[in-house]
Amino acid sequence: MIRLAWIFYLPMIATAFLVQEPGTFRIGDWTRFAEGMGAALVGTAAVVLGSRWISRHTSWGRRLFAEFAQVLGGLNSRQILTLSLLAAFGEEILFRGVVQPWIGFWITAALFALFHFPAKRALIPWSLFAGVLGLALGALVIAFGSLWPAILLHFGVNFFNLHDLAERSR
Repeated sequence: MIRLAWIFYLPMIATAFLVQEPGTFRIGDWTRFAEGMGAALVGTAAVVLGSRWISRHTSWGRRLFAEFAQVLGGLNSRQILTLSLLAAFGEEILFRGVVQPWIGFWITAALFALFHFPAKRALIPWSLFAGVLGLALGALVIAFGSLWPAILLHFGVNFFNLHDLAERSR
């Protein structure tokens, strides 16, 4: 699984670095940067707590959890860290760093949802979640002028949700 992630995300990151808008990693205003990172931490907590509540208290959330547990439930902490970092950097550099400045906020969020389109019907709520999260990630980049808050939020959601999935799957 992790080898596939490297094969999938590394070319994405490399390509995005070649074509992204200059300065998206630069920190010009440290106060604004800190505010953005704070917003990302608050957003991470809200999304993770919401995800956990949904996966325990709704039938579709339990089905979604069961589907993901089959594929991702056996990951260890190192694999979770690697996958979370690759996905956060790869997807944010590509979607918010390259695509969003080129085609805009709304279309990028829609493409992000389509990028997360599932092979199974039970995973459709995940695509909807990705679309909403894509809007939040795009808004962070616009509001704070940096990819870092979006990367942190994306990483945090993946990292904590994958840990919850692994712990509850044992």
